[in-house]
Amino acid sequence: MAGTHILVIGATGPSGMEFCKTALRRGHILTLYVRNPAKLPAEITENANVSVVQGTLEDMSSFQRAVTSGASVFVSFAGPVMNSKGTPVTDAMKRIFPILVANDYKRAMVLGTCSFPAPQDRGALKWKASIILIKIIGGSAYDEFKGLGAFVTSQDASQLKWTLFRVPFLNNGPDAPVTATYTGTGSDGMFLSRISLATWVSDQISEDSDWIGKAPVLSN
Repeated sequence: MAGTHILVIGATGPSGMEFCKTALRRGHILTLYVRNPAKLPAEITENANVSVVQGTLEDMSSFQRAVTSGASVFVSFAGPVMNSKGTPVTDAMKRIFPILVANDYKRAMVLGTCSFPAPQDRGALKWKASIILIKIIGGSAYDEFKGLGAFVTSQDASQLKWTLFRVPFLNNGPDAPVTATYTGTGSDGMFLSRISLATWVSDQISEDSDWIGKAPVLSN
């Protein structure tokens, strides 16, 4: 699907940046909606296939400008920042999804974690332990990702073909094969490289993805 126009939020984080680089190598067109464009490297901002719209997740008038840029696919790498309070990403997504539907977006892919349990999960002690750790040290991250997952998975996938891709612990390892599954299956690893994540998301932006309306957990 070279040449697909993708609207990205969370592009200034490590995973979002890897996705942008991968998408550009594949010939896609990107509109990046960011709070601080100065955080984007020159190799992204100077690419002819990149447009940048500055704004916050609370500023829906600026977001509307980004939505109407010509994109038909929405990808979110947004997550809670250090010491964040409340659930700003979840609250924003509740405003964003209706705008995407109204503007006839074909696909939405949203970053999540196993703080939200998918119905197909079988659970496992290692996931329970990791969630307890997030609750202890992660500030509002647990509530944010649980609420985000609950909202996205409640949406009608016939109106907007969504995937909630849940990630484990991320690292800067090499691009390696990704397993997409559910917890407790035996193939549900605890680690994933960011570049592998970027590759997998890029592979799944098509409208015939096997993961539409689903919330897999990814790992290497």
